[in-house]
Amino acid sequence: METIETAVSDVRAALKKVHDVMGAKTWVGPSADSWATDFNGRMSSLSRLFDSFPAEEQRLIAKAQKDQAASDSKTQGQS
Repeated sequence: METIETAVSDVRAALKKVHDVMGAKTWVGPSADSWATDFNGRMSSLSRLFDSFPAEEQRLIAKAQKDQAASDSKTQGQS
């Protein structure tokens, strides 16, 4: 999970740089507004996805532990 967290941090930092560059002095007008709206919507979706990773990690760990316990129980029952 540490690898994923590092990658997410890198992506967030890169996206922040894009966001910081885009501003009133860089690009203005309807096309800029449309692009910014699209960008912000996509970044919001991406951020929600990134924020879901810790909970998903815990869900997968709990599932793996449950599956392992079930497997161990079957193995012990066959002995």
